[in-house]
Amino acid sequence: MNEAHARWIDLPHAQYEDGGVLTAIEAERDIPFAIRRAFYMHATPPGIERGGHAHSDTRQILIPVAGELSVELSDGAETRTFRLSDPNRGLYMPPMTWVRLYDFSPGAVCLVLADTHYDRSKSLRTWNDFLRARAGGPRCPP
Repeated sequence: MNEAHARWIDLPHAQYEDGGVLTAIEAERDIPFAIRRAFYMHATPPGIERGGHAHSDTRQILIPVAGELSVELSDGAETRTFRLSDPNRGLYMPPMTWVRLYDFSPGAVCLVLADTHYDRSKSLRTWNDFLRARAGGPRCPP
């Protein structure tokens, strides 16, 4: 997977003199898109995975605001694994990227910022549909 596609984005942050950190994210300044949707995953039981799909037209940033988790991304030809553990660093995920989130630490919270509103009809839910869409072929109906 080409690093120019999926990549780390360092988020601006400031440390308070008396302790603590403030991380602020501005759309189209700190991340490369306007935010249309935000959601977060939390209270994920041990051994449970999230994701297992791709979005045809959505760019996303995944941010581990608490704890750690692993993220596997694939473009259909190459797969890369990232360990998210720094709340001052997000993982940019372009459209047409298959994602699998797993190995959530206890108390992990993963914030996701997306540039589109959710539309299930633009979601590729099976690996075969994803590969067909990547190849430019027709996909099965949702």
